[in-house]
Amino acid sequence: AGGITSFGASQDNLRKGGIDSQEKQEKWLKRVTADRCARPDVSCRQVYSMGVRQAIWREKLYAEPDMRIVSAGVPDYFDVVTKARFCIHTEGNGWGARVVDYMAMECLPLMVNDRMIFPYANVLPWEDFAIHLRKDQIPALAATVRNISQRRQEEMRTALRLYKAGFVWWRPDGAAYEFTLAALGQRVEQLGLGRAARQARARS
Repeated sequence: AGGITSFGASQDNLRKGGIDSQEKQEKWLKRVTADRCARPDVSCRQVYSMGVRQAIWREKLYAEPDMRIVSAGVPDYFDVVTKARFCIHTEGNGWGARVVDYMAMECLPLMVNDRMIFPYANVLPWEDFAIHLRKDQIPALAATVRNISQRRQEEMRTALRLYKAGFVWWRPDGAAYEFTLAALGQRVEQLGLGRAARQARARS
């Protein structure tokens, strides 16, 4: 992981044309409408994406004119990510790692999850370059991103460029190795296992 092509190239279930047919949209809407875990106000840690992706579909965000929500992979993934202002990131079967692509391609991450711990959370100011919403805020998602001014978006993108190297492993531009060491080192200090802490214990 860490390369720009890691996840875009792995979309094994591509939606032809990059959009869902009305029939497909209605099929999935019917399914999530009957799913209790697809309700934004219900927390379900035991199901796929914790119900977040299902809730996004249930709220019909795919019908928003300035949003592109598709139920499968899209053939123009790289073009879409580089041109989008915000890219939704949720968990899947695991943490969900497309945020690597978003950072590398400078699409502002729109993180939707209740208890997600972000990469490098102990060393990076995520609030400077990403939006974080809870599952119960999904009904207000479209309005939330539309209310972020162009000036604020540019400020966030400037901050993103400062840290995007931490999500890329390839040299010479990538610095994920150094960012990982920094996060681990900070965590060691937090646990009281660093050199200074050991020396203090030895003196006491």
